[in-house]
Amino acid sequence: MKKIIFSVIYLAPLLLSAQQDSIISQVYQWKQPVKSLQGNTRSTILFEGSTHDMEWLQMDALELAESRADIKMDVPAGEENLYIVKKGILITTLNDSVYTLGQGSIVLLLPGQHFSIQNKITTSCEYYVAKYRSNSPIDLQRGKDSGGSFIEDWKSIVLKPSEKGGTRNYFQRPTAMTKRLDMHVTTLNAGLKSHDPHTHRAAEMIVMIEGNTEMQIAQKFYKGIGGDVYYLGSNVLHGIRNIGSQPCTYFAIQFE
Repeated sequence: MKKIIFSVIYLAPLLLSAQQDSIISQVYQWKQPVKSLQGNTRSTILFEGSTHDMEWLQMDALELAESRADIKMDVPAGEENLYIVKKGILITTLNDSVYTLGQGSIVLLLPGQHFSIQNKITTSCEYYVAKYRSNSPIDLQRGKDSGGSFIEDWKSIVLKPSEKGGTRNYFQRPTAMTKRLDMHVTTLNAGLKSHDPHTHRAAEMIVMIEGNTEMQIAQKFYKGIGGDVYYLGSNVLHGIRNIGSQPCTYFAIQFE
């Protein structure tokens, strides 16, 4: 009886936090964008809902065809945006500086940020946009003190080799919407698992860049390839494994 009571007490916080997510922890496949937006942009929602720390989180798949002029954009005052380039070239103007961003590059945009995007080549650019609002009050000053809106270019991120493959560390910092936003890219050699199944307080998104993987989520197993996104809620048991014959590469994004 004591063991049963202890188990209930131990598991209750984990079950409670998992129940607060309206987004199901599973794999979400890349979908071809279909909804027309401004300029030559199309979009499709991959998933949307609430998380342990987010009142609202939406992950979109977007495609930008060749555009002759900048598409001027503004982040709404009540949300933060994270752009991840999946394929092609996304020219981004941020704070009067112009960046030519290829696959694996990211743009973090604080609430109210003005910026513009453009695709000058005939091949379409595909990218993700994570939009989110925190359960806690927005702390814009915290975001500015941590560096404000910024860009990380894949070409400038150094791969740190390891026995399992390697890691590219992008950043770990507070933002206007998060106490901690942690983003890195893992390369995992064929047949290996990143780590044993585990849990952590932060929710996480795994964005597949390339390769074939299998993710254990709770007691189920899901397969994901380049373009797919795994969503992992707070304190949900998970563990990823490379089931392909070549290295796989993926973003790991934790937020709380």
